Amino acid sequence: MIRDNMNRSLYNQARFIKLTVGREKPLPYWSTKNEVLLHKKTLKLRHFPHRKIKQKIPVLILPPQAGNHCNLADFAPDQSLVRVFQGYGFDVYVTEWLSATVKDKDMGIEDYINLTDEAVDTVMAKAGSDKVHIVGECQGGWQAAMYTSLHPEKIESLVVAAAPIDMEADKCRIADYVKMPLSYFRFFIALGYGLMDGRIMIMGFKIMQMNEFYHQKYKRLWQMIENGDEDGIERHQRFENWFGYTQKLPGRFYLEVVDKLFKKNGLVKRLIAVNDNIIDLKDIKCRTVLMAGEKDQITTPGQVLALKNYISTPKKDIHSFMTTGGHIGTLMGKDSLKDSWPKVIELLRAS
Repeated sequence: MIRDNMNRSLYNQARFIKLTVGREKPLPYWSTKNEVLLHKKTLKLRHFPHRKIKQKIPVLILPPQAGNHCNLADFAPDQSLVRVFQGYGFDVYVTEWLSATVKDKDMGIEDYINLTDEAVDTVMAKAGSDKVHIVGECQGGWQAAMYTSLHPEKIESLVVAAAPIDMEADKCRIADYVKMPLSYFRFFIALGYGLMDGRIMIMGFKIMQMNEFYHQKYKRLWQMIENGDEDGIERHQRFENWFGYTQKLPGRFYLEVVDKLFKKNGLVKRLIAVNDNIIDLKDIKCRTVLMAGEKDQITTPGQVLALKNYISTPKKDIHSFMTTGGHIGTLMGKDSLKDSWPKVIELLRAS
């Protein structure tokens, strides 16, 4: 009995080490069958076809560009925003933002909005529709809001989830972090030869939640190993693969986001221009859905929900939802996908 317990303990220790220190190099993946419709610069537009399309207006999901892979929108078979939309009969498309190379280092916010426009036009042509529902997650949320203000004629509904809109509406750790001088952020770009390395960004997110990323997750993993929780271990590995697969951003894009969006709160103060057009959130008049997480430490609820104060959409067509999760949980947590996102989708379906 003693020897069996010792052997089991040694096995558990070896497995713990393999799942932490000895992980294989993370790789990108998609959980749902799809096809690439457009590949240009740092964009791949993915279409997720299925046989039960009932809605005339397609959905375009804009995942975040924060150093991780865009499969956040299709994280796992049982954690996929793509599949939730499919279940309600929507034709679904996702912008996959690719890791930037040195030739992309001078791309800025304007370039990404223009690429989004090409994606929207491609989606409309493929679906045979003159409008789309645009769904922005985190960084993709302010991007979707910018795009909708510039091209309101192409957007049926705007969904903004866990996205920083008004940096002065609520306090958060990122707002404190970006108070550092711009030269501090330029240093990281110089270090990356004109690119921002996603590994540095992810390290910053981990530091903001040190107890979770450097203690609690390892404690949970050890307990799952001892309890023989193979499903839990698989979920742990999947998340570590997604979180560990980092990408690079164009240096100009990153610095513009830090300076114009975060430091100067430029989205609500009309300080950002695309193709010589000042972005004015008042130009948003379509149905708008806002989603925030009550435990979100990356984008606090006030920063997201403040969008309703700047748009021209009638109050009856502005809807707000609060999830019980944090930042990532709001975007792809099982509870959020089961309870909150279906309410959002019902509003889009009603339109």
